[in-house]
Amino acid sequence: MDGFWLQVLIALVAGGCGAGVVLVARTRRARPEPAALPKPAVVQPVQAQPQDRWLHDVRRCEQAVHRAARAVDAVSSTQARQNLQAVVRRMDAELPNVRALAELGRGLTSADAAVLSRVRGQLEDAVVRFGMVTDHVLEAVVELVADPDLARVHQQVVVLREQFPLLRPMSAVFGPKPGSTPARALLPAA
Repeated sequence: MDGFWLQVLIALVAGGCGAGVVLVARTRRARPEPAALPKPAVVQPVQAQPQDRWLHDVRRCEQAVHRAARAVDAVSSTQARQNLQAVVRRMDAELPNVRALAELGRGLTSADAAVLSRVRGQLEDAVVRFGMVTDHVLEAVVELVADPDLARVHQQVVVLREQFPLLRPMSAVFGPKPGSTPARALLPAA
């Protein structure tokens, strides 16, 4: 047994010496310099683009329609859901007019200040009206959940339908200022 332990001892000493030599050689050997990493480019802050106020108002109207549609989809009564969906479809049908107003506003220059202010006013009014109708739809849904009374919901839908159209006609934008008389009047038919 003495010979076996002697061989194990010699193997350990030899392994330790070999490992030591490798470590010394490795630390003394000149390591190649790591490749120079490219310095990160200085990121120039992006110039804040002017916020498209026109698009913001269009998005607010679209979100109002979306919120109302999601609330109506949650109604369990088929008759009440169909009545309320008619209101939401009517709101959705007016979105192209809101988009047209926004495009019109973008296309106007500051030289058309009077028309630009009327377009801005009409678009802001549309945002308020869409929000109000959505709030009324949400209230009707909440009341329907709290107290399922289809007659009351039908009455609320009738009131909501009377609110339409939400947008004033385009002639309000391009027509004469309110309170002024038209430049020419139509002659009565003979």
